[in-house]
Amino acid sequence: MSRSNNLDSHSSFKKEISNIDLSILAYELNEILCQGFITNVYEIEIERRVLLLKCRSKSGPQKLIIDTSQRINLTQFDYPVPKFPSQFIMSLRKFIKGRRITKISQYNLDRILIFELGSKDGEPWKFIIEFFGGGNFILVNDTNQVIIAEHYKKYRNREILPKHEYNYPKSRGIDINNLHEEQFQEIVKKKSGQIVRILAREFNIGGYLAEEICYRAEIKKDKEISQLSDSDFNLLYKSILEISSILENHTFNPQLIKDFEGKNIRFEPFELKIFSHLTFQPVKTFNEAVDLFFSSIDSKLIYSGDVEKSKVKLSKTEKIFVQQQKKIEESAEIRKKSLEYGHLIFQYVTQIDNLISTIMRQKREKNNSWEEIHQKLLQGKKMGIPECQIYEQIFPQEVKLQINLEGHQFKLDLKKSAIENANEIYNKAKKAKKKIIGAQKALEKTKKQIEQQKEEHKVVESQKKLLVKRPKQKWYEKFRWFISSDDFLIIGGRDASSNEKIFRSHMNKNDLFFHTDVRGASVCLIKNDDNRKIPETTIKETGQFAACYSSAWKQGWGNADIYYVFPDQVSKTPKSGEYLKKGSFVITGRKNFLEKPFLEITIGVNFIPIKSEEDFNEISESSHVTNQKGEEQALQYFPQVVSGPESALKRKGIHYVKIRPDKSGKKVSDLAKEIRSILVSKVEENLKPWMRLTSLNDLIRTIPPGNAVIVNKN
Repeated sequence: MSRSNNLDSHSSFKKEISNIDLSILAYELNEILCQGFITNVYEIEIERRVLLLKCRSKSGPQKLIIDTSQRINLTQFDYPVPKFPSQFIMSLRKFIKGRRITKISQYNLDRILIFELGSKDGEPWKFIIEFFGGGNFILVNDTNQVIIAEHYKKYRNREILPKHEYNYPKSRGIDINNLHEEQFQEIVKKKSGQIVRILAREFNIGGYLAEEICYRAEIKKDKEISQLSDSDFNLLYKSILEISSILENHTFNPQLIKDFEGKNIRFEPFELKIFSHLTFQPVKTFNEAVDLFFSSIDSKLIYSGDVEKSKVKLSKTEKIFVQQQKKIEESAEIRKKSLEYGHLIFQYVTQIDNLISTIMRQKREKNNSWEEIHQKLLQGKKMGIPECQIYEQIFPQEVKLQINLEGHQFKLDLKKSAIENANEIYNKAKKAKKKIIGAQKALEKTKKQIEQQKEEHKVVESQKKLLVKRPKQKWYEKFRWFISSDDFLIIGGRDASSNEKIFRSHMNKNDLFFHTDVRGASVCLIKNDDNRKIPETTIKETGQFAACYSSAWKQGWGNADIYYVFPDQVSKTPKSGEYLKKGSFVITGRKNFLEKPFLEITIGVNFIPIKSEEDFNEISESSHVTNQKGEEQALQYFPQVVSGPESALKRKGIHYVKIRPDKSGKKVSDLAKEIRSILVSKVEENLKPWMRLTSLNDLIRTIPPGNAVIVNKN
């Protein structure tokens, strides 16, 4: 039977994981994360709530991204997280941080994933994730009571409320993994309509998998149930068994499916023959396929979010500028009028004093009412009495008088003389002048902020926000390390535990062991597996490196005593009756002390080229390379933070900043921001987007603990 495939790439764009996808992801996640620990919980800065769980597994640190509207997968990309977590994230941290993951499974074949969690007290909790109806995160205790949920809801047949029992929703359709042929035929034959719709609805497999089953059975998807023969039913059931067998035996073949322009449009855990007319890219795991597919979409969302934030920030500052301008104009008008009124008072001082004294005499001596006084003054005005000519009105509650001098109407205090009123008005002008001066300074500051923010906005709009996959960590990168000028690998401990690990697992007979008697120092090794002669340059560089990562740096010293010995001089066996602290060692024989190295170190960024499409999700228009065939390919970089003596980094052509300990200098977090800013300004234009991606956490981990200052900007 001929089969037509009329699926176009636009209609086949996949927007979210299916329940079948979730089944496979649950299997892969359980294989990797089972018996691991949740080390922290974050929220990703994106337009909707997306969780990022950091986990420690038997295969190393893992990052699990959970978006209930789209997907769940392990990610190798670095996502931005907010500085301040939401209340929900803080509550989740309180309850699940540090818990062991004992099992990850799917509920039936529904869009529900269950993390079974253990703890020191043995309470088996469950973290339930619902990927339907807007999504939800629910944590339940050992009695299945809801501890916390993202959304509390009441449904027709169940409810999600605090301290109430959690009930799973009724399953949609029949699980194809437990389907018998008689059951299949009985269900389908009772229905009417197109076969593809019946398969999708009754067996909860979704539209495209239903089409795949029809395609494999060589039956047109729009064929009516009433038109199917017994042979057709057999072929359909056989196709279902093929899919079910893949799920049961875990014979996955994950891939990214591309349109005719080479853009990713789908991610699938195994081959779908309905898409055989399109090209595909095989990947190692389904988690990786999902990660690569959605990271490019997220990258655009993060970029657009940054543009919007930049717009809002600029708009707020521009509003402040307008308000400041308005205040200056208002103060200037007050000053102008106050000076005019003051001058006029002095011109009419006699009339004003006569008017004030007349009013107050009528009030105090004759006990006239304010209305009576007002009428008398109006009568005097008609009679042409000079002081009455400037009169306009009395305000009894304020005990003030309104006068009109040459068309200018303003109030005067009836309890004060004309000169006293003039002085008060002049003081008002002085205050207005001070306000103008202060407001003008603020305005100038705001103007500079606007100019700066406009430049920043241009940068945000022009640069692509990228999510770059971290290269696989080399064994020595868990320690402090650098490559010497003579191409020797030097490793150093980060703490007492890693000092121990270096000694027990990585020290060989041809290495050199560096240490200091200063407390809290890093053990350093010059690795020499090839038994080469170690030059003096490398020895001096290692000595300086070891000195910088000792407590001498935190104390703000200028130098420190460093020595080196051979591996057979180092042991963990203390003298009888003595105790050896963790990270400390017994040194026998002669110590080779170096000339005290000056405490300064360079922090830089090494750009690791990434040419594989699997490793990035956006194309930088300014960076390209040419392959052996002469074809132009997109080139991207991962910004790897490195440290070491200046001579070592300089020889490798690495962009760096040199720092020196200083108790009055900047703290590490502030220094990291300044270093990144300096490096961004110094690198070539095509490297700036990658330099901006430099992780502040990586910089903080690399800078020696303690305040420091920048002494040189390479």
